[in-house]
Amino acid sequence: MTDLPFLLRLVDDPSPRVASKVAERLLAYGPQIWHEIETQQVSLSNSQRLALETLFVFPAPIRDEDATARLWHEWGELGAIPGEVSYLERALFALASWQNGSDASERGAHLLDRLATEFRAFGDAHDALALAQFLFDFCGLRGAPPSEFYEPRNSNLLFVLEEGSGLPISLSCIFILVGARIGLRIEGCNFPGHFLARDGRLQRVFDPYNRGRMLSPREVATLEKAAPDEMNTPATAREIIARVLRNLSVAYHHNADGEASGLMLSLLRAMDGD
Repeated sequence: MTDLPFLLRLVDDPSPRVASKVAERLLAYGPQIWHEIETQQVSLSNSQRLALETLFVFPAPIRDEDATARLWHEWGELGAIPGEVSYLERALFALASWQNGSDASERGAHLLDRLATEFRAFGDAHDALALAQFLFDFCGLRGAPPSEFYEPRNSNLLFVLEEGSGLPISLSCIFILVGARIGLRIEGCNFPGHFLARDGRLQRVFDPYNRGRMLSPREVATLEKAAPDEMNTPATAREIIARVLRNLSVAYHHNADGEASGLMLSLLRAMDGD
């Protein structure tokens, strides 16, 4: 237990001195504060949530005037990329580069490579279950709290790699891309409302959002009844990217960034046109 609940009770204190000290202590948590709130099951009042959102507002990256042109150029080259994994990685880092205002590909690939290298030294088992335990337990990759579902950065693969928190589909993509680097075929399950991942060899289903938990046979059977096509057919790279674009469009719209929301839909339409 931390002093977080106590600090939150003081955010409404009328004393400027107290408010300054409380803000300083809260900022020390960094973005991890939302995870702490969820872990400790702290119930936030409207004023407390507003105070935190004011403190931890995510500034929009400064993009140069050619950023969108570079993104469209990258998008136009996707069709010539051989292989599902290469397509997925290239498209995700193209979007991350646009979001960051700088090239994310080299940094992101380095982080994925490092995870693969560290996993090889992690233990004797080299299967999907061991990789899930490594990524989501040992390395601590985790699901972003519901309060951050409309934060576009949680669909930014580089941000998720660096901060360790993201949407179900972002975490699943890391699972897929690191798996490919060590010779494991991890597939996406495009289940409505909650993206999952699957061992392509043994057909075990994992929930990267919930610490990589492996679903029981009964749970899998229930999901298959609800969405048989999505659960029994691996999501293609194009389907995964299309879902990421829809998520981003909704997130930007929620954040009153109509221009960015429209761009995501335009990229989606361009994929449909292909």
